[in-house]
Amino acid sequence: MLYNHKYYLMDVKTTGPYSFAKVKIGQGKFPTYEDSEGLSQERISTSFSSQGMSNLDQSNSDHSIEIFKSIPKNKGTSKIMQQIISKSQPDELNSIIEYLLPNIPELMNDIYGNYICQTLFHNCSASHRLRILNALKGFVVSISYNCRGTHAIQNLIAMMNLREEEEVYQNEVRGKVVEMSKDVNASHVIQRLLVTVHNRFFITREIKEHVEELATDKLGVCVVKKCCNDPQIMSEILGNSLLLMQHPYGNYAIQTAIEIWKEEAAHEFFSAIQGRCSQLCLQKYSSNVMERALKIENIRKSIVKELISNGKIPELLLSQYGSYVLRTTAEYCEKELKNELLVVVEPATLEMFNLKLKPLWTEIIRKLSY
Repeated sequence: MLYNHKYYLMDVKTTGPYSFAKVKIGQGKFPTYEDSEGLSQERISTSFSSQGMSNLDQSNSDHSIEIFKSIPKNKGTSKIMQQIISKSQPDELNSIIEYLLPNIPELMNDIYGNYICQTLFHNCSASHRLRILNALKGFVVSISYNCRGTHAIQNLIAMMNLREEEEVYQNEVRGKVVEMSKDVNASHVIQRLLVTVHNRFFITREIKEHVEELATDKLGVCVVKKCCNDPQIMSEILGNSLLLMQHPYGNYAIQTAIEIWKEEAAHEFFSAIQGRCSQLCLQKYSSNVMERALKIENIRKSIVKELISNGKIPELLLSQYGSYVLRTTAEYCEKELKNELLVVVEPATLEMFNLKLKPLWTEIIRKLSY
């Protein structure tokens, strides 16, 4: 090594992951130094070169891929594996997958390995995914129940675009959809399948006859909501309207069904609640459903006419939940119905005293007066 004027000099034959600044030191500002072979020295830039690094990676590619023979024992190894996968060419991915396949179920459940799998799934081709799925046969359900495996399998499902892939999942979850839908981890796998597959019948056929059971479950209701556009499931939901409306989770299933089917759900929904509208407006959870239903014209007219004809408006005004229902009614109902309600609401509020509800009453009257 030669140093002059604080410049780092190195022989031109030296190679490594650095870029060479081909600036020859001549007779101008700096003198020229010659090595024993008569080659001019050159100044080197220490800036990192991706080209130099890729050459280095290429020379050690076989050695690097061998790291995939074992399960990563720490976060650092996991990150290295992810980086190698991200930079790998298709033929290199083939080698990586060959190393990983025997341990892929264990790797997907591993604290560090699941991240490697997620990176792999986003970089591999459809044919690679089929190979992986074939190696996962018999393990998909158990992986779905695992707190780490669920994330890995969801990422694999998200990349699905072949009929053959759907068939594998269909065979794997057959007969297990209802139980999986209620599990804290597996439920998300079922939900991912519902929004990804082209033919959801293999899931919805198992959910039928279990709608009430799932709709009253904290996680099951999320699955039911994603199936509400199925006519039979919608009918089962509306057929249990009175029970589900008053349930902490079930009320969301009813709201979703009404929002999706709108006027088509009007007759069946009102038939289920007819004669009980005022009671449902006063209950915490069902009042939310009533507010949603009041946004649908045919349902709104039927509910408002029942409330007025049965003289239940003052009772609703004395309740916090009932007042919220009336506020929504005042916002959405037609001019004719507004006039009918105003005639009842305004005199009733003059005879009542409740500081907490008074701002709500004022808002209701204002909306009805438009």
